[in-house]
Amino acid sequence: MLRRAGRAAPYAVLLGAAAYFYHLAGSLEFVAPASRIGPDAWPKIILGLLAAVCLYQIGRSFLGSSASTASGLLHSLMARAADDANGVHTADRSPGLLLGGIAVTIAYVLLVDVIGFFVATALYLAAFMRVGRYRRYGVIAVASVAGSLALVVVFMRIVYISLPPGVGPFRSLSFGLLALLGVK
Repeated sequence: MLRRAGRAAPYAVLLGAAAYFYHLAGSLEFVAPASRIGPDAWPKIILGLLAAVCLYQIGRSFLGSSASTASGLLHSLMARAADDANGVHTADRSPGLLLGGIAVTIAYVLLVDVIGFFVATALYLAAFMRVGRYRRYGVIAVASVAGSLALVVVFMRIVYISLPPGVGPFRSLSFGLLALLGVK
């Protein structure tokens, strides 16, 4: 029983955090337009999903068979963190790749207002894949454009967050893309 409680403990902590932040999210004030949910709903939706997953994992910890060795993703992440703390390294570390990823991220933050969200995100995704030593340029191009387009759709059509259009020709490109997507 103690082993099962130990497996459920991280999920119980996350459940408590989700409940606390859900309570805090209740103080967000926004009146959504008719037939749309407002941005105040998204934190509650995400925290509700987190709570549901935690409840599932807690139930699985106590109701599952005693022969179960792993209780999910959180358990494996905690095991990996414990291995790292004990000096067991599962992968080589590369400070150069880390610095490259940081530089690409800083460049993205600095350029997103100038070249617009769509272009900046496509370039960021491509550069990040390249920094990560991925070499198939055709896949990089398709994945970065598709990923950027998917994020535009999610943010503009589902979450209703306006994104920086950029300046000059990038602004025209952004508004043309939004018109193609039917975003007003």
